[in-house]
Amino acid sequence: MITEFNVIEKFFKKNTDVPLGIGDDAALIEKDKDHFWAIAQDTLNVNTHFLKNTNPINLGWKSLAVNVSDMFAMGAKPKYAFLSIALDKVENDWLKQFSRGLFRCAKEYGVQLIGGDTTRGKLSISIVLMGEVHKKFVLKRSHAKINDDIWVTNTLGLAAFGLKNLKTQINCPEGLKSKSIKALEKPKPTNITKNNFSRLFHAGIDISDGFIADLGHVLEQSKVGAIIQLDNLPINPWIKKNKYLDCALNGGDDYELILTADKKQRNQILAQSKKLNIQIYNVGEITKNQDLRIHNNKGYPIKLKTRFFRHFK
Repeated sequence: MITEFNVIEKFFKKNTDVPLGIGDDAALIEKDKDHFWAIAQDTLNVNTHFLKNTNPINLGWKSLAVNVSDMFAMGAKPKYAFLSIALDKVENDWLKQFSRGLFRCAKEYGVQLIGGDTTRGKLSISIVLMGEVHKKFVLKRSHAKINDDIWVTNTLGLAAFGLKNLKTQINCPEGLKSKSIKALEKPKPTNITKNNFSRLFHAGIDISDGFIADLGHVLEQSKVGAIIQLDNLPINPWIKKNKYLDCALNGGDDYELILTADKKQRNQILAQSKKLNIQIYNVGEITKNQDLRIHNNKGYPIKLKTRFFRHFK
């Protein structure tokens, strides 16, 4: 099966002289002697990344939020954005609502829109986001260390469950249905740069393709393995009880963070997260053996299913 990663590796990944190029949540280029610019780009296409009838306010928010998530995964503070948008036609009301959502997200995370491009075509939204990160505290996928704790922010699987609710009729509580659709359409990335919280971690990645897939990127680039405790994963109890576990393990669009940190930082991470009102969960540990295992509450491994999102499948 050809994936977008195969395409990138074969046709576009070349040697460069920048500190970090293709292969992480953001590229890094020199800003000054102490800081990097972190630069990320994400594209959202109609009927691939969002449904045509998605609320344009939410779509405006999400278009920027997915890039903000990339910044936080690198430990970077988002600053400047460039928007490129293709439109079938100019609809003033739709654009008014879309821009309202976009600028609400920008205000929430301290981002300024400073440029871009507008063209005619099938609805497609692409944002380039620049952020700033101290060189000593960059979070890279390749920085996970053996015996590190593995942490996850907030809840896994809500966005994927929200998509299921939009596509099929699921007999679930109305509150959960509403919450899951909101998680899909209006993700709220966790700001781990507040009070230098990100400095407590070694490696990071945001969850866009699914927990197993994105943790796999960290393991591959760090040349390590992991053991995950299934009962420690932050999953909605109804979703877990009613056998929608696949949403949490393989569902995309969470835009939560997977982070690793030295075990010695555990108490400080818990104390700081409580102070900052950040929900974060210790879900496993990094191992020397280069494989990924998930254990149930009795300590037995469970078989992994890998049906995470791929563009070319």
